[in-house]
Amino acid sequence: MSTDPSYHEDNVLFLGIAGGDETAYTRIFHLYTPRLLPFIYKITRDEHLARELLQETFLRLWMKREDLLRVERPASWLFRIAANICLTYLRTQATRHRLQDKVEEKAAPPTYSSAVEVLESKEMALLIRQAVNALPARRQEIYRLSREQGLSHQQIADQLQLSLSTVKNQLGSSIKFIQEHLHNATGLSLAVISALFLC
Repeated sequence: MSTDPSYHEDNVLFLGIAGGDETAYTRIFHLYTPRLLPFIYKITRDEHLARELLQETFLRLWMKREDLLRVERPASWLFRIAANICLTYLRTQATRHRLQDKVEEKAAPPTYSSAVEVLESKEMALLIRQAVNALPARRQEIYRLSREQGLSHQQIADQLQLSLSTVKNQLGSSIKFIQEHLHNATGLSLAVISALFLC
């Protein structure tokens, strides 16, 4: 077993998370975000996508917390989860592009056997998508322009011909709604979700 103090701390924190300790979860989140975000970015080469997949990684950590009792190397486990989420996302995107190409060629779409894996790997992102889809049309539009296309508040205001304050208020309301949806679905407190979701 490693003598690295951080190795011992990580194991203690994982045991705490397995028992539902949100303080331990928040500690792991702050310890590993500076390490995981650059790692995910190197794979995706997209800052906004990297942050979304980082969120999914930590949501997966919480949703699978009962499995943490069997984890001996927390750092390796977290990086493996992050890598799997990234690679599955990239494979899904590649499959989507291939399907689109087939449709454009008027050929029969290919079949593939990884549907279960894709669904499982995207379960956390699905929670966010469900919440976004439940927003009113205008709020959805503002949220997607901000979080998916990376536009600034001013750029969104100019594009939609809205006031800057309207954009800020609508985006704030949308984020609050999504956080409450995640709270209800995962059992995490709003305080922890807020720190995670706005990283």
